[in-house]
Amino acid sequence: MKENDYIKGNVVKMLYESSTGYKVGLFKVKECSSELKEYLNKTMTFTGNFMPLNNEIIYIFTGYITHHPRFGTQFNVTKYESVIPSDIDGIVMYLSSGIFKGIGPKTAKAIVDTFKEETINEIKNSNPSLSRIKGMNEKKARELTKKILEYDKDQELIIEFNKLGFTTEECLRIVNKYKNRCFDIIENNIYVLETDINFLKLDKVFLNTHNEFEDVRIDALIKYCIKNICYASGDTLVTRENLYLEINKFFSSNLDSKAFLNRLNDLITTKDVVEIDEFITLNMFYETEVEIANTINYLNKIKNTFDIEDINKEIERYQKENNIIFNNSQREAIKGSLLNNLFIITGGPGTGKTTIIKAVVDIYERLCGDIELKDITLLAPTGKASKRITESVHRKASTIHKFLKWNKETKEFSVNRFNPVDTRLVIIDEFSMVDIFLFNSLLDGLTSKVKLILVGDANQLPSIQPGNILADLLCVNDISKIYLSDIYRTKKESYIIPLALDIKDRKKFDELPNNFDDFKFFSVPDIHIKDYLKKIFEKAKDKNMNIDDFQVLIPMYKGENGIDNINILMQSIFNKESIMKKEIIIRDTIYREGDKVIQLVNDVDSNIFNGDTGYIRRIINGKSPIIEIDYNGNVVTYKKGKFDEFTLAYAISVHKSQGSEYDNVVVVIPSNMKRMLYNKLIYTAVTRAKKSLIIIGSLDSLNYAIKTEYSENRNTSLKRILSIKE
Repeated sequence: MKENDYIKGNVVKMLYESSTGYKVGLFKVKECSSELKEYLNKTMTFTGNFMPLNNEIIYIFTGYITHHPRFGTQFNVTKYESVIPSDIDGIVMYLSSGIFKGIGPKTAKAIVDTFKEETINEIKNSNPSLSRIKGMNEKKARELTKKILEYDKDQELIIEFNKLGFTTEECLRIVNKYKNRCFDIIENNIYVLETDINFLKLDKVFLNTHNEFEDVRIDALIKYCIKNICYASGDTLVTRENLYLEINKFFSSNLDSKAFLNRLNDLITTKDVVEIDEFITLNMFYETEVEIANTINYLNKIKNTFDIEDINKEIERYQKENNIIFNNSQREAIKGSLLNNLFIITGGPGTGKTTIIKAVVDIYERLCGDIELKDITLLAPTGKASKRITESVHRKASTIHKFLKWNKETKEFSVNRFNPVDTRLVIIDEFSMVDIFLFNSLLDGLTSKVKLILVGDANQLPSIQPGNILADLLCVNDISKIYLSDIYRTKKESYIIPLALDIKDRKKFDELPNNFDDFKFFSVPDIHIKDYLKKIFEKAKDKNMNIDDFQVLIPMYKGENGIDNINILMQSIFNKESIMKKEIIIRDTIYREGDKVIQLVNDVDSNIFNGDTGYIRRIINGKSPIIEIDYNGNVVTYKKGKFDEFTLAYAISVHKSQGSEYDNVVVVIPSNMKRMLYNKLIYTAVTRAKKSLIIIGSLDSLNYAIKTEYSENRNTSLKRILSIKE
């Protein structure tokens, strides 16, 4: 189908309407383009973004047909217009349609009898005779004129935004949200639309009609660049120098430094930007970390009601019932978790963090006595991490996003400070991955009486998003915490965890041992890495190794040995081309049914999150293709506009592997990727392996990674604020 097909008729029934203008309904087709003649005089489902629609009005919808696997054939509307009637009967029906309050069929007929075919124009021009017609008065006449002119104004706004370069969908989104402010936005500051429209598009629109050095643009770029730097680095603070270098990328010639500093100082005065020592940040970053610090300090001061003797007795009982003996650190971790309303447990792999979580939950239940299921909440940042906790602790765990209940209408969490969850104990695993915005949202969604236990490995990679919360909190002396160091999850013939500890301690290797069953290192020139990998993959396939527990980790996407190329190689081995499997090409990459893929963004509505892996279950090709992906029983449907939200996952980045563990891991570190390597990255990669680990590449790259401290310390406000408040 063409994307400019049309249907003409009227809305029969609304099936769904969102607050943002997105609607789904039934439409009776009375006229249509030739390619849609099979739908003529039939009712069909339509979807799209609209202003309020009325059943009595004739509309022309322009768009294209889609075939949804669950909802069937739909007409996706990209633009639309109402057909204002010109004949007398049509105008009567239009005026009495219910759009215009107080105008019934008799009054409508009386108006049309007076003005005939010129009725609409006479109403717009506020003809004085209008108020003297039977059934009318001055108030009704004013309201009628106002309503018709408002419709014209909305159409004018849509046309104006169209002319600027916005799509009809974007226009409707803007007009629905900003109403009477739209003309002011166009005239004075189009950058206020950044929450609705991509900033770079707004900037391009602005430059079409304005000078690049205007104050409003410099202000917008300062805020945009601070945000960009923070999201790229994970910092929540930036220096003026770095900001100035970044902002100059957006000008044809350098922005005058005095002009830059003047605009920056004005933003500091208005508190859009905050100055902290030699750094600056956006107010949104600073206020978020202030709120976290305030809650942390509050929780840290609440007195506990449990008796230490009761805790000791319960620990003894738990050991006997579970045939386990805790060492001193583990006992202190359990006691600290129960005696403090804020407690941190940190340690590397195999130190018993999950064992402690299980014990704390059991003992807490015994100490409270009146516990309910909702009173204990186990959380993790990713789906795989929450699943692992569920399996280990034998209690349902959830992702933080799912617990907070994302509302797709308001684009906010339904669980918040106005609607908190009354749970008594919250334990968050893999806490190093949590960013400031997610953590602050979680704290908002909990009551003041909650007991909060944070569990994580501070040597792993921090959050991809801004902030370094676990490391920051560990720096604060006043916060109760314990460091676990004794290793339990290893055997004498195992080398995975000892290697991870050597990496953490920055040991340099002249050579790596190859006498362990669970570890192999292959020193291979870059040019031969793919050949070695192919042998490893074919051997794994011959052993019928579960591809879900066989993961390749690589630092970079591009290059001969990058993630993209290795995915193609692995696809050719583990999911070969077959006439039984449908394929689709996306961004020059072939995807076929059965492929292992990874989600790249959080999609709370579909209950899938960044880093979740699944398998392509079905591909439906055509003008509007559809891909169904099965995430461990949760089947998610992707349409064309969302195909960039997943990619092949036979090989993935180390960042994407965070929160997951795999039986068998292959880490690829070619010499030409050395610049991408650093200590926390290689440590995180190694600690993803449970049963076997292969490192292939350059020993020089490994040693470089071990000694490089990139990302060791992020510049954040949180540790400064907490230090001041100690």
